Amino acid sequence: MEEWGKVILRAAVILLVLFYFCWPVRLSGSSMEPALGDGEIVLMSRAMTMAGMYDRGDIVVFRYDGGNGPKTLVKRVAGLPGEHIRILPEGAGVEIDGEILQEPYAEGRTDGLVDMDIPEGAVFLMGDNRETSYDSRNIGAVAERDLKGKVFFRIYPFSGFGGVS
Repeated sequence: MEEWGKVILRAAVILLVLFYFCWPVRLSGSSMEPALGDGEIVLMSRAMTMAGMYDRGDIVVFRYDGGNGPKTLVKRVAGLPGEHIRILPEGAGVEIDGEILQEPYAEGRTDGLVDMDIPEGAVFLMGDNRETSYDSRNIGAVAERDLKGKVFFRIYPFSGFGGVS
């Protein structure tokens, strides 16, 4: 019986480590293309978001409670707490505290009626495929407590195996 106890304890420790540091997430949709595509599987770290270890340009997983029930979405951090974000007219880009945000990963026009101060305890998230993404331009800033993890590695498809940027 002692052996079973050790096996159960080891399994519990492994599950805790996986849950906080290395949890898989399957993507659905095209909003993060070309960086991440529909059906791809990535690893996220809950510990990194819990510790506030994310910055502008990082890809995060968050929970969104929309009208059709809760969903798990994957987007990129565009604005941080306390910053002023503005979507420029005619798809000309994104401005943070008066400076144009350089976004080499963004595809398509960035449209939307956004001119706001991001509240403390919240972030502004957008998909890379700006024309198809349902993100903070539609739902507003996302509470940091709703961030579930920072994406750091792609495990599927195998041709894209490796770090995520």
